[in-house]
Amino acid sequence: MKDSLAQWGFDYVRLRFGFRTGVAACLSLLFAWALGLEHPQWSAMTVWAVSQPTRGLLIEKAAYRALGTLLGTLFGMVLVVTSGGDILWLVTGLTLWVTLCVYTGNLLHGLISYGTILAGYSASMVVLLTQSPDALIPLGIDRLLTVFVGIICSLIIGFLFTYKRAEQTIINELRRHTAANLYELAQAFSDPKNTAIQLDKKLSELANLESQLLDHGTGSVSAHESAKTIRQVINTQLGFITELQIQGFEENNEVSTHLLEASNKIKASVHRKDILSSLNNAYKAMQNDAVKRRFKEFIDATEERLSFKDTGKTANSTLLSTTLLHRDWRGARHSAIRTCIILAIIGALWWYTHWFQMAYLMLGASVMLTLFSTADNPALTMRYVFFGQSVGALTAVMMQASVWQFSDSVLWMLIAIMPIILLGGFPMSHQKTANGSMDFNLVFLLLMQPSVPYIFNLSHSITIALAVISAPLLAMFAYRIIYPTSLKKRYNQLFDLLEKEIEELNQTSLTLSQYKRRKARFYHRIFKLTQLADKLAIKDKSPIIQQLLEGQNRLNATG
Repeated sequence: MKDSLAQWGFDYVRLRFGFRTGVAACLSLLFAWALGLEHPQWSAMTVWAVSQPTRGLLIEKAAYRALGTLLGTLFGMVLVVTSGGDILWLVTGLTLWVTLCVYTGNLLHGLISYGTILAGYSASMVVLLTQSPDALIPLGIDRLLTVFVGIICSLIIGFLFTYKRAEQTIINELRRHTAANLYELAQAFSDPKNTAIQLDKKLSELANLESQLLDHGTGSVSAHESAKTIRQVINTQLGFITELQIQGFEENNEVSTHLLEASNKIKASVHRKDILSSLNNAYKAMQNDAVKRRFKEFIDATEERLSFKDTGKTANSTLLSTTLLHRDWRGARHSAIRTCIILAIIGALWWYTHWFQMAYLMLGASVMLTLFSTADNPALTMRYVFFGQSVGALTAVMMQASVWQFSDSVLWMLIAIMPIILLGGFPMSHQKTANGSMDFNLVFLLLMQPSVPYIFNLSHSITIALAVISAPLLAMFAYRIIYPTSLKKRYNQLFDLLEKEIEELNQTSLTLSQYKRRKARFYHRIFKLTQLADKLAIKDKSPIIQQLLEGQNRLNATG
């Protein structure tokens, strides 16, 4: 079956995930209807938005979605009450709130960034879909309860069918790469004249490991601590290998022997004391003080990692407090300004014309300009989003016209859309339609508001659908015109930022704590730059390596 699906361009794993998510979405519809909630489709939308392939991601994304929805809903309710229904005040307050959320979200990492951005457009849903102040509290409660129903259904189905072993991938990869790196370094110490360490290859491998840390460190406090210990091992490996490139290898068979022993022990997953013994013996046999310093940092990080692996606790908690990650201040500022300008323009048009379609356009724009602002190339992403939303909106109008207007029960209306929800996994799993598939599912559900009696008005349905799908077009225009963003631009901006940081290091004297934190941030920026280079298929990484070598020299001088 897998081979047959592959021949037609379908990925079996993604199809299984999509079907599982569709089942959870259908269950959430039924539960929301049974609870008497007015917008049961919102619970199904939550399922699609929250479902993840691993348990850790599922738990943490569900938690941040719940928190972001709660904060956004509360702000939206307060805004509607304090504005008295005045469109100008609604638009002003909502624009400032969404702008603040997108600015903060762009400075954060992982799913906390998602939760922060979600708080922005959750407020939009409450503010822009409230038809009268009297309906505010029921709408806010309905919004919260439908989200919670969707989260619960997603968690239940996800826990039943998610592979737990998927979350161990990075741990296995770290062990293999560490063992391989120690083996190559052993060869280099044994025969430095005929052995060359390809730093660009090592950099890409370590950067690939680093890119998986956000997913690995989700779901629990233990997972976060695990990710920190892994990051320390990755950083110190890069530091040690880079220092060897600066200082040069010296022939030392004793070091080579101990590194080879450590490599074999790591591959065999022996007790940490045996691994640390070989590493410490190699350290004692090294001659160069700068190399020894970096290798001692690697030993300490390895001890922390192995201790955490065996006991769930680190040997020295202060080591983990030195993590400082790169924050994209320029990107955050640009995203905030872009969002503020576009929402202000839409809001002004709504205030002037009083066209109700403007509220739907503003709702869609608040999602498009925030949720996708952290994408590598948001303008390109908007093309796929527009395609998916267009098909979803067309499907919704066709369902309303052909089925819903003849239904006399909310339950049967929900049952009628379940086949489409269940089939939503197919576009998600096909290589040609995967990029816009989620938007198809979400917009289809957004437009399917059940009610009895259901009065279908073709022009009304079409204008709302057009308002919704205009949002990605408007966002694509904004992403191209107002501070254009692309992979190449992000690469160049980060490269320039690294150059400035190196200049700052050259003029600064750091304490030990500052040295550790700045070093961690420097390595994180190097990894982010390498990840962007790999996405751009840049084969020549010599400019990045030059920055790495120069930055390491500056750190040596300032630390």
